[in-house]
Amino acid sequence: MVNNKRKSFRILSRILYVCMTFTLGLTGSASAGSADNSETQYIRLLWTNDTHGFFVPVWHAEFEELDSYEGTAATEGKIGGYANIKTLADELRKPYSNSLFLDSGDTFDGSPVAQKTSGLDVIPVLNAMGFDAMTPGNRDFAFGKAKFLEATAQITAPYLSMNLRDADTGELVFDPYLIKDLPGGMKVALVGVTHPFSTGGFVHGKQLAAPSSYEAFDVADEFSRLVSRIRAHHHPDLVIALSHLGYLQDLKFASLQHGADVILGAHTHHNIFEEHLVKDKTRKKDVIVVQAGSHGKYLGKLDLEVRVNKRRWRQSKIRVSDYELIRIVAKDIVPDAAVQALAEAAYAPFAAELDRVIGTTDVVIARRGDVQSTMANLLTDSWANTFGTDLSRHFGIRYGSSILPGPITVGDVWNMVSPNIGRNGMFVGTTNGAFVYGQVNGGLNRQYGSDPYNWPGGDVTRFNDNVNYTYKVNTPDDQHIVDLKVGDDFLVQEGVVNTANMTKTYTYAASAPAGPGTPRLEASTAVGEIISYIEALGAMSPGIDGRTQRLD
Repeated sequence: MVNNKRKSFRILSRILYVCMTFTLGLTGSASAGSADNSETQYIRLLWTNDTHGFFVPVWHAEFEELDSYEGTAATEGKIGGYANIKTLADELRKPYSNSLFLDSGDTFDGSPVAQKTSGLDVIPVLNAMGFDAMTPGNRDFAFGKAKFLEATAQITAPYLSMNLRDADTGELVFDPYLIKDLPGGMKVALVGVTHPFSTGGFVHGKQLAAPSSYEAFDVADEFSRLVSRIRAHHHPDLVIALSHLGYLQDLKFASLQHGADVILGAHTHHNIFEEHLVKDKTRKKDVIVVQAGSHGKYLGKLDLEVRVNKRRWRQSKIRVSDYELIRIVAKDIVPDAAVQALAEAAYAPFAAELDRVIGTTDVVIARRGDVQSTMANLLTDSWANTFGTDLSRHFGIRYGSSILPGPITVGDVWNMVSPNIGRNGMFVGTTNGAFVYGQVNGGLNRQYGSDPYNWPGGDVTRFNDNVNYTYKVNTPDDQHIVDLKVGDDFLVQEGVVNTANMTKTYTYAASAPAGPGTPRLEASTAVGEIISYIEALGAMSPGIDGRTQRLD
């Protein structure tokens, strides 16, 4: 929370800044004189992150908005949409001769059209946005190495990553950085930092046998060496990291590296309404760390005043003039015509299928929540009821639009299931208590552990209502669970693991396997089973219930 003195100071600073920038016209620089060989430049940074292929406006409720979002949506309407973002970005760039429009990853996996086309039909819309640079996010690898390379080969914006290597050759897949000489006279270095928990034939940073291990995050030294070379050879006025590590991870990364001025983050879908300043490894320099939500609901805007040393070998002094997450309210923006036409063309081949109504809901169905959500509860309970199993689960993914009270469509089901996980299969068979314990215990350790590098992102794996547990947040790892039950069987009771039930067998049905005992069921799809379930019941009303309970 910002105190009143800081608020007053920032308001006064911004008023003075506006006055100065009107005087300067924002088209050049204000010289500080020859005494210190410096001049003041102004730059506006605009960016998106984690749009997840939702190129048309959507509904999107945060977990804390479940009870209020229906009212918000009635007033606000849908949010996001690439054409709306494009209109706003173009307008906001006009006053600045130094400006950049960037994206920090997770751009072409998530939406129904993205999933149906392995991200390929999103690319023409992305290319029309006019991004100056982009970096890949973890979900951009969802369709495997070949599809990822096919999609990224079609992206016209510079695609950057200093820590993505081909597992076969060990070579970097993309350029690690880009130097931009801007019309207003500034030179900016952009460095891409990819999330290390990606799959599909790549490793990240070091050549690790297990690229999902802790060390895969450890790119700070490699990044610092790269930026030192960039500064020595190119003398940029500003160094920006396009990072897909995650917000909490970026805060740690910023403190371990040296050389970056700004980190434009992504991955964890944080709505960061106040910029965060972190001391770098030298403890002498502040690094600006920000993130702009997800699903296109915000456009990030960061205005900087940069004191540029004309001799170039000394680093610039940087001050935040203004920072804002701008809500993209579709009804208030005239969409960019070219991007809108491309978005409509991408959606049109699937419209008849995706828009077909299959049932109704009388509550908001939303993705997010640390340990459960209305969306995951609907999915897991549906699969368990359909197949009559003890267990069902769904991963704690964070991407996915929300569904308002009213019709449920086929497109909503594609959005809920996220069928790229498990390739739209249904996996039915048996697993054991140890599997359930491992999923819950590991998930709570990652979600609430003290070291953000141990958290790959996402939320705790969700189970159906036959799995119940109580937990504490503020405890050491492996001590979060207080009680954990499958039906009447305790897997953990009062913090003690029941080893006898670890080997007990339970029936299982879900959209992802739970080991070799849960083969893929032929002639059945995860999406198809949910469609049939909703059509059979007609009306749905998933809620947040007692299957998980926090005790502290």
